[in-house]
Amino acid sequence: MENHSSNTAFRIHALLLQIKNLFKKNAETLYEFEILEGMHVVDYGCGPGTYIPMASKLVGKTGLVTAVDTHPLAIQAVNERAFRKKMTNVMGMLSRGGIIPVDDHTAHIVYILETFDTMKRPTAMLQEIRRILEPDGYLYIGSKAPCQKATRKRILASHEFTIEATTEHTIKCRPSPPADDFF
Repeated sequence: MENHSSNTAFRIHALLLQIKNLFKKNAETLYEFEILEGMHVVDYGCGPGTYIPMASKLVGKTGLVTAVDTHPLAIQAVNERAFRKKMTNVMGMLSRGGIIPVDDHTAHIVYILETFDTMKRPTAMLQEIRRILEPDGYLYIGSKAPCQKATRKRILASHEFTIEATTEHTIKCRPSPPADDFF
């Protein structure tokens, strides 16, 4: 069984995100991620889909946004929003057992915003993200200053990614090069 919050807790969280977004346009963070038309972008831990409309706009009609979450209500909310707003390039997918339902090496960009610091098994999750990310793709992790040191430590401990850049609210990562095998 997948660990996720109760339906009531999810609904409260979604409402709080809506209220927060009235005052601060969080989706504008996506402008920093070098998302181009035609890309395949994965919103990991998408929740109710706060960032989905902006991601959909950035990838355009030829791109794809895959919204992934462990909570069924999150996927329901994303798919309903995509249908209502005619975002035909958005697909909500339920993650089960730590598996991201995306083919190997097909995502150009994966972003995790507002959830990385609470993940219980960050290394397993980073391994799974590396599996779906193209070798020259990017992972963006939202992490504000108070948590950035711990977040950076978790990323580097996984040996899956190297940190390429840090802003005041995100960490930009690339897949680590394969280890040289001398034997």
